[in-house]
Amino acid sequence: MKRKHRSKLFVSCFLLVFVLTGTGLWSAPAVAKPPFVKLYFMIPNNQPPRMVWGTFSAQQMSKIGIDVVSSFVPFSVIIPRRTKGKGEIHVEGGWDGYLERYYYHSIVPIPNQLFHSSLVPPTGQNYYYVNDPVIDQALEAYDSALDDKTRMEAIKKFQKRWYDTEPMIILFYPEDVIAINPKLKGFDSTTFNPVFFPRPEKWTIEGAGDNASAAFAVWPEPQSGLIPMHSTGYQHSDIFGPVYSSLLEYENWETKKLVPGLCESYTTSEDGKRWVLTLRKGVKWHSGEEFTAQDVKFSWDAVMDPKYASIYGTAVKNILGSPDAYKVTGKHEITVDLPKYSLMFKNFLLASLAVMPYHAYKDIKPESLKGHTASTWLGTYTVKTSDGKSYTAKGGIGTGPFIADGYDPARKAYKMVKNPNYWKETTGNVKTFYVILIQGSDAVLSALKAGEIDAHDPMYGIESLAGTIDPKWGKVLKFDSYKWQHICFNLKHPVLGTGVDTPLGKQDPSRAAEAAAYVRKAISLAIPRDQIVKEIVGGYGQPGTVPMPFSSPEYDHELLKPIPYDLELAKQYMEKAGYQY
Repeated sequence: MKRKHRSKLFVSCFLLVFVLTGTGLWSAPAVAKPPFVKLYFMIPNNQPPRMVWGTFSAQQMSKIGIDVVSSFVPFSVIIPRRTKGKGEIHVEGGWDGYLERYYYHSIVPIPNQLFHSSLVPPTGQNYYYVNDPVIDQALEAYDSALDDKTRMEAIKKFQKRWYDTEPMIILFYPEDVIAINPKLKGFDSTTFNPVFFPRPEKWTIEGAGDNASAAFAVWPEPQSGLIPMHSTGYQHSDIFGPVYSSLLEYENWETKKLVPGLCESYTTSEDGKRWVLTLRKGVKWHSGEEFTAQDVKFSWDAVMDPKYASIYGTAVKNILGSPDAYKVTGKHEITVDLPKYSLMFKNFLLASLAVMPYHAYKDIKPESLKGHTASTWLGTYTVKTSDGKSYTAKGGIGTGPFIADGYDPARKAYKMVKNPNYWKETTGNVKTFYVILIQGSDAVLSALKAGEIDAHDPMYGIESLAGTIDPKWGKVLKFDSYKWQHICFNLKHPVLGTGVDTPLGKQDPSRAAEAAAYVRKAISLAIPRDQIVKEIVGGYGQPGTVPMPFSSPEYDHELLKPIPYDLELAKQYMEKAGYQY
């Protein structure tokens, strides 16, 4: 390791210890002797505040007899470990626990996407291996409910079960704090993959004339490419979002109302199973090819085709059943017959998944798509259109307001130019848009101050730095994030998940899962959420309970009382699992 890097690492570690001790959060841990279990804990290194509360949480676990080996790592280390597909623990190349900021890919909360037992990797997003029949039953009832009363009853059952067993520890519900160029107007929403992302078509840079350039900062680097069906992170949709369009879209962050996108209108049967989608006419792909129902069919076919390895594959199969559920019934019409009504059809499939171009991607081998220029934005490729013309593309081809114009490795910037043939009128003056990769909250604020960027993704976690921003160069905006920060557990872990290696689980295997729930409950009680919110994130958030947006109509405020910080009670739960102090 070079001396400069060693110095930076030393300074970072010193500052982390200083913050923890300075806030009074870190005192000498009263570790139970001997430790009952060893836990390998990965803390993402892209958010300084999360590194602080992650380290603090690990210290708190040690106070109840859990030996935590924590490490600061990039998501490029976490992602391959959590997606191995068999639930291996850390020492086997998988994982035990890590920290994450998460959300549902829909404004209407759809926990099915993340927590149904059928949606495990590699074609599902239940990376945690939640496998609870009560949760499954509640989620299935929620997804299939035709009336609001039944739907709300089902989601309350899900929340109660989670609150009782805590498959993961929901630490808090953050507010998104973003600093922008004071001359930037039209920035009216946070990021929420994949339905909200920078909408530069709405941006106006005051005093920049009619041909403005703007830049948006993200981090970390996109790991899984920039094809919508392959990505789950903000850093992906921040880049591909302005390029593609979905069938339905959200009007704005304030109303969170679904409005027509590429689907101009639809009709549905009384039982909610038959849908006839009327698609928008006159829409052109960036190549000049006409958008048709064939593009929708191709997109859904590809997501469900195992050869494409879409992370949404199992979720879409659960909605549609198979490709037999839909057919093209006109150039701009597609008819869908669902095996059963699904809330996810409208709120996820129509509103969240972008439509891909049949004419441009059909000849790319499925296994090659992730590494193709359409996904990397490196280099060029040629696409033939139905009128015999050729189009040279420098990235993904969409119907969105901006056209991909390649990636500059030297600048670490993805470039887009305004689409003159966009199907919707826009109000902004930004004609060239860059998404720039910048690491660290200090660096991103320095870039804003220097005029190198105009806004940034909320993942930088600038909450603790908001008070240092001079209004002359930065305007601080705050948004309800609709997200949560949580400690994830591998629920195939023999102590934290299955419980087979707990003393109670060994004594009575029929109670192993119960014992694991006791251990997780103990960890939850050992972490002072109020302190984390007040002292580490500057009060920008609410203490957490369950994976449900705190301000959503579905959140059960009557049931979900704050989880107390109580070390003595935490130890009692460890004793219930069979451990003795």
